[in-house]
Amino acid sequence: MKTNLLSVILVTMLAISTKAQTGVYVPQLAKFDTAMRNLMTTYNVPGGQLAITYQGRLVYNRGFGFANTTTQDSVYPKDIFRIASLSKPVTGVACMKLFEQGLLDLNARVFGPNGILNDAIYQNILDPRDTAITVRMLLQHRGGWDRNISGDPMFNAYNIATTMGVSSPPSPSVVIQYMLAHKMLDFTPGTQSKYSNVGYCVLGRVIEKITGQTYEAYVRDNILTPLGITSTKLGFNLLSNQLPDEVNYYDYPGAPLASSVYNNSSAVPWPYGGFNLEFMDAHGGWVASCEDLLKLVCAFDRFNTRPDILLPATIDTMVKASVYDPNYGCGIAVNANNNWWHLGSLPGTSSEIVRNGNSKLNWAILFNTRDQAGNINSAMDNLVWNVLPSITSWPSFDLFSNTTDINEPDIRNVINIYPNPTNNQLNFSAQTNVELRNTIGQLVLNKKGTNFLDLTGQPAGIYFVILTDDKGQVLQRSKVMKE
Repeated sequence: MKTNLLSVILVTMLAISTKAQTGVYVPQLAKFDTAMRNLMTTYNVPGGQLAITYQGRLVYNRGFGFANTTTQDSVYPKDIFRIASLSKPVTGVACMKLFEQGLLDLNARVFGPNGILNDAIYQNILDPRDTAITVRMLLQHRGGWDRNISGDPMFNAYNIATTMGVSSPPSPSVVIQYMLAHKMLDFTPGTQSKYSNVGYCVLGRVIEKITGQTYEAYVRDNILTPLGITSTKLGFNLLSNQLPDEVNYYDYPGAPLASSVYNNSSAVPWPYGGFNLEFMDAHGGWVASCEDLLKLVCAFDRFNTRPDILLPATIDTMVKASVYDPNYGCGIAVNANNNWWHLGSLPGTSSEIVRNGNSKLNWAILFNTRDQAGNINSAMDNLVWNVLPSITSWPSFDLFSNTTDINEPDIRNVINIYPNPTNNQLNFSAQTNVELRNTIGQLVLNKKGTNFLDLTGQPAGIYFVILTDDKGQVLQRSKVMKE
């Protein structure tokens, strides 16, 4: 009986959480709301974002569920998530910008005395084939590493640090030194295409060598800031270093703990110290919102709606498929249907960007979990595609613009709720529609257009206050205590 009651409580609370939506409510696009809620319920997703651009205009930008399940904080459109491998298109754009400026030769060799990374620390090379690796090969995952054969060094931080005699976690350059000095390649560079995180780690160091800046500083100054992207940053391993407006990350129910990358003995949740996000910078380290991701995608989508940050010829080079993989260019997946995309996945993170070339549509989806079986990636990829046939018109406004006449109901901290804890009455700093629910999701009180709730007679304990607008859209959620 206790088990059944607990299941009811968990399902009820999940159903409540996925109904929480923030951002502009767009009636003609409401089916995207439904699709997101359904997916999040199916895969036990605490929080997510979905944003869509049409002809260069941001027409949909909403948050769903919880950024923090403990404090019941909602996800808002400005919140930022780890984006995992969506970092690769960021690095790809940065490399193509340097190529366009004549600062980076895509056919240049990376290692060896005549390579870009010809520093002394990279000269201890076990496999002579390493010196044949070019920049283009790294961008197209043809560098010679196959993680299905020899594993992925980007998830082997502690052992690499131990072998190299440094404290863990090691730096990206130490990982590269380790691979050169201790590992043979899995295939001759250029002859196959095998998805490689370490290849993009190397590209981050190539960018640093050419520009004289850190990887993050170059991308920030030359790609992000010119596009008006200010919240996107490199993330950190631990919750104690969480960035402003960053969501929390959750592993799937029942997930095992990991050995800490710091000492290999402490048991930690995978999203917080089970892997070293900080040396994943160029292949998996960025933290961003869907809106920021779409500002970037719109800057290389080759549509004639918003200015691109790269010339058309440069974009054509970027999206030209490798001869060894018809579905991958230089940092972006492509297909014959004129669509470009990239998926990302880490413990606690699922992400995707898509460019629908035939409809001048782009979209981005972010979740703060991933499932055990990996089915969420396929569901996430299908979500927008499945809804599109039912959309008959698109809004004319642009949420990218500060002058839009759409009033976004993203009112975090606008309505204050006090006192909390309270003995009898809850007050609101503005009139609002209020639902009061108990911890198993039952509606206790419901009042419209009020600035207070009388809790006299209600049992002591924890309650959830849900503030809604006149359309029933959730604006704000808070946890309160009745003493």
